[in-house]
Amino acid sequence: DAITEMSDPESAAALDFVLVVGGWDSSNTAHLLEIPIAAGMTGYHINEASCIAADGTITHRTVEGEVVTTTDFLPLDRPARIGVTSGASTPDSVVQECLEQLVLLKSLSGEE
Repeated sequence: DAITEMSDPESAAALDFVLVVGGWDSSNTAHLLEIPIAAGMTGYHINEASCIAADGTITHRTVEGEVVTTTDFLPLDRPARIGVTSGASTPDSVVQECLEQLVLLKSLSGEE
């Protein structure tokens, strides 16, 4: 499946991080985060676009279930390479909003 493909060593080397979009209470979505983390990749599990802030931070759920905020998660000095996946019940519109937020953050930095 897509998350397994993103987590293979060749793909992992090409990605800055994997963005997992879906409910923080969803065990399915939480498992989607475990796969890239187990492969040694950086992954962020967010539940909505507002988790990605204009100040360059991302508020996300860790594999351990803790909600934390990470600064400077998005490379602003070059194009970002991001793998994106979502939980089965996550509406496409929520994923789209998250992607739009990433594009907005990149555009605010002057890099698209």
